[in-house]
Amino acid sequence: MRPLTWQALAFLLCLGCLLHVQAAEVLDGIAAIVNDEIITISEVREAMALDLEQQPNRSATETQRLYREALQRLIDAKLQLARAKQLQLKVSDDEVAAQVQAVKEESHLSDAELERMLQSRGLTMEVYRQRIREGLLIAKAINAEVRSRLVIDEEELRQAYAERRQRYQVPGELTVSHILFLVPPTATAEEEARIRQRAAEVLAQLRRGADFATLARRYSEGPSAERGGLLGTFRQGELLPGFEEAAAALQPGEISDLVRTRVGFHIIRLEAKKAGNYRPFEAVKDELRAELLEQKTAQRYQEWLESLRQQAYIKIVYEGV
Repeated sequence: MRPLTWQALAFLLCLGCLLHVQAAEVLDGIAAIVNDEIITISEVREAMALDLEQQPNRSATETQRLYREALQRLIDAKLQLARAKQLQLKVSDDEVAAQVQAVKEESHLSDAELERMLQSRGLTMEVYRQRIREGLLIAKAINAEVRSRLVIDEEELRQAYAERRQRYQVPGELTVSHILFLVPPTATAEEEARIRQRAAEVLAQLRRGADFATLARRYSEGPSAERGGLLGTFRQGELLPGFEEAAAALQPGEISDLVRTRVGFHIIRLEAKKAGNYRPFEAVKDELRAELLEQKTAQRYQEWLESLRQQAYIKIVYEGV
């Protein structure tokens, strides 16, 4: 089984109701009854702890909402655990140990650091392992009754590919060279006109058949001058506005007119052009299958969870905080 992430397991730190309720715990009041089990108010408050820490300046209405959400999570957890018991699902000690190790590695925690973190939340390693066991039981129940029953056929994949085709677009590429004549930001109109005239004279030489690379090395004021003006290969959106449009309008081997950008005047030569395309269906098939499976799992999970709720006896005893 794929290890749950630390984020997915974090809620387990608050699932106090997943342990058998001791008599002393009942004294703080009953929040809800789920079949033949109870959820205490203190368990709901414990389940709210992380949310409360993240929203210190909440309103009373917001606190009420967090309470109800935490209570619903605890109810749903009990229902799913009960279903896992009905299915006679088991989680081995080795699976629990592997999950604890995965949490430590993902969070870069040593054994001592994990224990200190648990202690700060009033938990022991024994309790934490029990909660991980229950989380894995829930995951197994979901896999058995939801995920394992889902099928994504070829027709569905191809339809999804057609609907998402723009997502798989591969931009075209332009390989370009240029001769750059810098125009300082502080240049006056007269200074810019002189720079433009110099650029126009070089362009005229090119029109008469002069070698582009030779003139680039001689006149270009950009770092590409030593490479004969070669800038490289770029995808759509990677070149300066104005420059890219002018380059895209050329055919390989053609030279542009003078192009003004925010840095100065350019004479552009298009070296090569590769048309845009789309990643083929076969290349994205597995990626698309995983996406559809995740979407279907989320939808079917909610339907499954609702069916568990409908079949259970659930009584909310205390709705406040």
